[in-house]
Amino acid sequence: MKPFLTLQSVETVIKHIRTFPVLGEEQVLLDNALNRHLTCAFTAPADLPGFDRSTVDGYAVRARDLFGAQEGSPALVECVGDCPMGAAPEIVIQEGQAARILTGGMLPQGADCVAMVEYSRPAGGKLIELTRSQAPGDNVILRDDDATAGAPLLPAGHRLRPQDVGLLAAFGVNTIGVRCSPRVAVLSTGDEIVPATETPPPGKIRDVNAYSLTALCREAGGQAQRTGLVRDDADDLRATLAKLAVQYDVIVVSGGSSAGMRDHTVEAFAALPGGEILTHGVAISPGKPFILARAVMDGRTVCLMGLPGHVASALVCARVFLTPLLHHLQGQISTAISPCIPARLARSVASAQGRRDYLRVRLNMLPQTNSHTDKEVSALYEAEPIMGVSGLITGMTAADGLLICAENREGFDAGDIVMIELFQ
Repeated sequence: MKPFLTLQSVETVIKHIRTFPVLGEEQVLLDNALNRHLTCAFTAPADLPGFDRSTVDGYAVRARDLFGAQEGSPALVECVGDCPMGAAPEIVIQEGQAARILTGGMLPQGADCVAMVEYSRPAGGKLIELTRSQAPGDNVILRDDDATAGAPLLPAGHRLRPQDVGLLAAFGVNTIGVRCSPRVAVLSTGDEIVPATETPPPGKIRDVNAYSLTALCREAGGQAQRTGLVRDDADDLRATLAKLAVQYDVIVVSGGSSAGMRDHTVEAFAALPGGEILTHGVAISPGKPFILARAVMDGRTVCLMGLPGHVASALVCARVFLTPLLHHLQGQISTAISPCIPARLARSVASAQGRRDYLRVRLNMLPQTNSHTDKEVSALYEAEPIMGVSGLITGMTAADGLLICAENREGFDAGDIVMIELFQ
């Protein structure tokens, strides 16, 4: 057997990942900016919305003219005109005057609040009775309520969400500078693997990892492609990796990452120009035979990742290491926050100290009663561990998330309130 290098912790591998250089910049249309990472911080180029606007239908007035107004003692004002939608009003509100205004309309000069139409009634001619007092700013969005010119709004490395795209549109941004999307090659290895489009003969299985890993890479912002299947042949693997390294920023190899006689990935990575093995073996389960390496092609760093062939192990390793790698290459400056929820553990689970266990769980809604203790009320779900070897894909598809058992724990007891990292 080929020896593993010293098993590394998850934190150590993440530190290695953060040493890779981030990718370059490109300008993209705002329509294509969703989920891309900003190269530079974005600050407000102007006040937003840029003018005082009404949040209700009603009358633009001076708050001081409505002091003490109520149903039995209304304030009497003169309506001197209408505020046009989509244009600056020419009216100037003087003492005792008001102007009709619709939601979104620009306040006229002199007005500092809006009285809702529900609290108004005609009093003959141009006179209006207003039956509720107002304070300055009531029912108004001020010119810089959304953003003040020069205010920092989005940091460098931020992943653009739908609301962020809307914010940029509000300032008239048409193109934005973002990090290039990593080009990812997903390569499967193994004599027992056939393409998913074929019917496997006895002793062979379809290639699951190529599809699931490619999908995960695309979810993380990578331009991922399935790049074929290599048999358990060291020369073929080295030749294939050399070709892929010219075209891609990241190469992900599933299978062949362990230390058996038919596992050639670590040697093939090391044989590439500038090949350097950063990790061979990590203290997690599933996923111990994990490889992280780098190569240098024409002055460009290529990230190399070897994942176990077992489908659950490959996906867990990909979630723990490949997703952060792709985020880092796109300039994300902080670790993405995975959605987590508390749940009550359905039964006890054991774990070996010294490694981090990622346990697949299914979530079931707990019945809610008034007799719950404070501890029970904190969890609305029950987490049911899903047992099964790491070569089964159904254990992942049946799971709603992962329970992470830290290296210094020996497991959890039934009834413990635990945090579940949800699959997105």
